Amino acid sequence: MAAERGEVTHEVLDRLPQPRSIRYLRAALVSTGVLPERDELLVRFEKWVASTVEEVQDPAERQVIRTFTTWFYLRRLRRRSPRRRRITSGGYNFMRHEIRAAIRLLAWLRERGASLETCTQSDIDQWLSSEESGRYAVRNFLTWVVSRGHAHDITVPTHTTSRGQEMLAEVDQRWALSRRLLHDTTIATMDRVAGCLVLLYGQSCTRIAALTTSHVTKTHDGVQLQLGRKPLEIPEPLAGLVLELVDTRRGHAVVGHTDSTPWLFPGAFPGRPMDGVSITARLNRIGIRARAGRNTALMELAGELPAVVLSGLLGIHIYTATLWAQEAGNTRPGYAAEVARRELRKN
Repeated sequence: MAAERGEVTHEVLDRLPQPRSIRYLRAALVSTGVLPERDELLVRFEKWVASTVEEVQDPAERQVIRTFTTWFYLRRLRRRSPRRRRITSGGYNFMRHEIRAAIRLLAWLRERGASLETCTQSDIDQWLSSEESGRYAVRNFLTWVVSRGHAHDITVPTHTTSRGQEMLAEVDQRWALSRRLLHDTTIATMDRVAGCLVLLYGQSCTRIAALTTSHVTKTHDGVQLQLGRKPLEIPEPLAGLVLELVDTRRGHAVVGHTDSTPWLFPGAFPGRPMDGVSITARLNRIGIRARAGRNTALMELAGELPAVVLSGLLGIHIYTATLWAQEAGNTRPGYAAEVARRELRKN
């Protein structure tokens, strides 16, 4: 950078090798206003797509993958990024997983003397019954190629599994872990709050990472946390922990101060939140399995609350909330429908 002439820009940094130190420097320059903000995960995804597509050896397969990634992923992501609906680390990894699966499927067909144009549903069923990792991840790809006329009369069914497949082993384990988080002062405040949001309110670590101080409101009656359309009244002692986190939160970034970032869970990079993967890792280190804890919480909550209430309070889609209610054996659809009608009348 010292050897460059002119302004410091993202393009100058892009020409350098990209170790963690450069990523940190870029975040510091953005947080101090030297560089404008941009969606770094989108940029990384674009570069990954370009290099991955070039590695596809067969020219016809390379062209299909290039067109698919451009129109199915990149076009949609570029449209929404300016509205700050940025890619999460989980979404970034999932999209790469789907693209790799599509590339493996094309190579698998070629090895058997077939192609997208000639393959049949029998070929796809054989692929789905194989032990190939991520075999159902080709569903979006095959839906897209059929819609574009690259393939015909083939489909991949939705791969359904029990929503409660991964649960906490003991019936009371959820409450025992929650009590530990609420009262064990040797655990970092951010881990105590994050763990409680998983175990008590069924929040994913990705959604927890996106929370800001604006989601927390101190009222005359207590503390509210906005996870969905309706704010939640947070009881003590969790309410006190949330307020403590607002006042003391600080990531590992040396540049910037607590009051200069809105994130409830600041990350290691200046001006950036902690990502969901990092929160999951932190919870694992204190003995909390995030997915199992979240599934257990949602199963129990879905058994007690109508789907429309669950959706409004926890911020999950009504369709997802309904599936959880069905899985939990909640047989109160009439009440849920009446609540939904009242909500519609209000709006």
